[in-house]
Amino acid sequence: MKTKPIDLYILSGFLGSGKSTLLKRLIEQEQARGNKIGVLMNELGEVSVDSSIVPKDTPLKEMLNGCICCTIQGELSAQLQSFIEEYELDVIFIEATGAAHPLEVVEACTHPVFAGQVRVRGVLTVVNARQWIEGKMSIKIKKLMEAQVTFADLIVVNKVDQVTDAQVEQLTTSIKDLNPKAINIPTTFSNLEPVHSERLHHAAAPSSRGSESKAHVHEHLHLRTMAVPIQHPVDRMELLSFLKGIQGQIYRVKGFIHLKESPGLFLFNYAYGDPMFERHRTDQAYAPVLVFIGDDLDHQAIEEGLQQLQQ
Repeated sequence: MKTKPIDLYILSGFLGSGKSTLLKRLIEQEQARGNKIGVLMNELGEVSVDSSIVPKDTPLKEMLNGCICCTIQGELSAQLQSFIEEYELDVIFIEATGAAHPLEVVEACTHPVFAGQVRVRGVLTVVNARQWIEGKMSIKIKKLMEAQVTFADLIVVNKVDQVTDAQVEQLTTSIKDLNPKAINIPTTFSNLEPVHSERLHHAAAPSSRGSESKAHVHEHLHLRTMAVPIQHPVDRMELLSFLKGIQGQIYRVKGFIHLKESPGLFLFNYAYGDPMFERHRTDQAYAPVLVFIGDDLDHQAIEEGLQQLQQ
């Protein structure tokens, strides 16, 4: 029985940016490290094309004709659970459709049911350098691409051979303005050197806090997900007060909890300061846990605060 959580990486970026090429290189690098890989691919159409780059001996699951963040979030959770049950994996790569918002993909990957079984280690966004510089896109697409950059931990600025050095510098500046904390790598053919993926690989490791060099990398991983077991009932109002006082930016909290004032298990959702408690009515038992998604969250402070609420 596997006890170590499976590392999960999300590949983001607009259509044609080079995500599949990056995925191929990342698979090769992880296999060279001796890790067992699984791939989950999402495409908007009814026929899968990009999956052809995945080696035949690599477990692959596909979600077609829909976007992870729009119509098939539930299917993603089911596919991840299937990976956990069917394979002994070290790493899962999720290549999202180019139309996906990374924050919504992260949310789809953090269902409380498999909290502790997988951990989101990073969002890797690929940017087409020429497309970004030329800006020939609708306002809606531009905002999507900016979001894909804003929530990334590592940004691969791809196809830099198609623009000038001055334009690369201009592009890098604009990306850093949106996301100054991300690792920013210019490439051609999504050729990410192993040293750069290794930086992200260690960025969220619990042991990194004791190392000066790795602690610096840890600062890049600003979009955090964390799961905290809730072993005892909590007071409803005290919980909400605690959430409002958390330092950093909370985008979503969800999970299963017991309340001091009401018997039974509750499904809890919290988004943009708006809480929802819904009594869990199915026969299936779930371990009480809260999953956090946010920016610059202090893992230790949140754990300690929740411990106090359970006293």
